[in-house]
Amino acid sequence: MAVEPDPTVLPVMHRKGRPVRHSLAVRLLGGLFLGFAALLCFWLFVLPVLVVALSSVASHWSGTILPDGFSMRWFERLGSSDFDALTTSLEVGMGVAMLGTALGLWFALALEGRDRRGLGALVDTIAMMPNGVPSVVLGLAVLIAYHKRPLDLSSSAAIVVFVQLALVLPFCYRCAAAALRPELTVLREAAASLGAPPSMVLRRVVLPQLVPAIRASLALGFALSLGELGATLTVYPPGFATVPIVVVGQVERGYYLPASALSLILLMVSLVALLLIAARAPRRRMD
Repeated sequence: MAVEPDPTVLPVMHRKGRPVRHSLAVRLLGGLFLGFAALLCFWLFVLPVLVVALSSVASHWSGTILPDGFSMRWFERLGSSDFDALTTSLEVGMGVAMLGTALGLWFALALEGRDRRGLGALVDTIAMMPNGVPSVVLGLAVLIAYHKRPLDLSSSAAIVVFVQLALVLPFCYRCAAAALRPELTVLREAAASLGAPPSMVLRRVVLPQLVPAIRASLALGFALSLGELGATLTVYPPGFATVPIVVVGQVERGYYLPASALSLILLMVSLVALLLIAARAPRRRMD
């Protein structure tokens, strides 16, 4: 004889959930919001890049929707000084990204698990302080602080790296700090309890878990360094030039089309560099 289950003892079995059907008005409203968001993204981000790309190959463009003609003469007119500026931008950007990632990771590991009071709070505040300071003000402060002996950096390219590192460090630090999850602390403690020295724990446990955060920090620091202008204009020494400095000089003289050609090259090279940073290395097969 079958016994029916008592609903007061056993939970009630619910039927399989059905997808919620929205009304036609709700779907139309959602489509309008999505279309407006797509149009806004295109207007703010895609269209300016398209205009720069068209300007770089325009023989003449004034007062018309599209250029009057197309030509590669602006790329052909780029000289050695322009490519030197491009090389300088890439070297400074990669150096700043690597230094910022290393320092940000160091700060994050040093402050992990500490009470954010006292010295820990002070270090955290100092690391994030450049985010609240205008880049021009930070550049002026660095220039005034390091223009006399024994720390005279005013005539060296190191001052540009220094000021850009200060601007990039908060973002690199937050990338590393956000990746330090509680599970990683458990893994570190387990490895240490098994007798692994701190260097091995860092090399074999911590760093492999932080690879995505390190890549994000490198990409973010590199992109921010390439586009930084305010502080760089304040501190750069004579004879030093990055692509943003050259582009601003050309725009001030009214040379918009040559500036677009150099800007497009910087955009393409930086895109390739960011793709290389984000690329995953092939995993080795264990025999």
